[in-house]
Amino acid sequence: MSDEKLEVKETDMEEQEQHTVLEVVKEAQRLYNIDKDVAAFIKEELDKQLGATWHVIVGKCFGSRVSYEMGHFLLLKCAKVNVMIFKCGY
Repeated sequence: MSDEKLEVKETDMEEQEQHTVLEVVKEAQRLYNIDKDVAAFIKEELDKQLGATWHVIVGKCFGSRVSYEMGHFLLLKCAKVNVMIFKCGY
């Protein structure tokens, strides 16, 4: 992933949680170039910092339909890579 600005496409997160998630995504971008490694880092960090259970999907193109805990969904784009992050622990 690149250092380009993150563009939030859709979210229902509160601002403080969104800020934490975006900082973790930026760190993942800095450390990794492979989508699966970016996703693994984000998931592990969010589980540590915000409690389990987070799910992360990273890629240029994907379809999705997920169930998640209200207030814990974020879809963003950085360059041509999409990142979907949501919490679902039930």
